Amino acid sequence: MTQCPVESVKSGGFVALGYGVLALALCVGLAAPLLTWRRTRALRPGMRALWLLGACVVMLGMCLAGLMVWLGAFVLPC
Repeated sequence: MTQCPVESVKSGGFVALGYGVLALALCVGLAAPLLTWRRTRALRPGMRALWLLGACVVMLGMCLAGLMVWLGAFVLPC
């Protein structure tokens, strides 16, 4: 097992990019249920509920994926 290098100060652009990736994943994740809600207005309530459930699963997946990328690439790269 290798040791991590000594902690260095990260540039402002690198930190901004990291938070940008996290914010993008959260925005895309939150947009999925909202867009599904708008697109499924004409469907029956049962079908609409299934679509919204699927959109919530996508939202959770996108938020977790963004968090994993943020942690893996920007916070804990070692």
